[in-house]
Amino acid sequence: MDDVRVYGDFHRITPEIYEKLKDSIPFDQVEYDGDVLRVDHEGVYLMIDDFIEMVRDLLPENGYGHVEYIDHLDWVVTRYSIKPGKIEEKRIAVDNVLDAHMRDHGM
Repeated sequence: MDDVRVYGDFHRITPEIYEKLKDSIPFDQVEYDGDVLRVDHEGVYLMIDDFIEMVRDLLPENGYGHVEYIDHLDWVVTRYSIKPGKIEEKRIAVDNVLDAHMRDHGM
């Protein structure tokens, strides 16, 4: 089993912002369509803090993004929500993911 699965998307990434980010992207799989940057990694642990901080600092006012970091060894999911100047982090034990989703959506 791989150590982690990490994937995310960042919206309102202009070509100018992408040029500033592209050499710092730590993910194996990268897809950019001129507005949305999608990233994915499955394998060994991946350090993403510097990258998401860079995204946070470069996002335009209407930009946003999310990263799901699934740790298969510690059995924890960390969801990062990124907005201009702000990163929110929410950690959930994998065993409790469905319960947390249902609670957050009033189910």
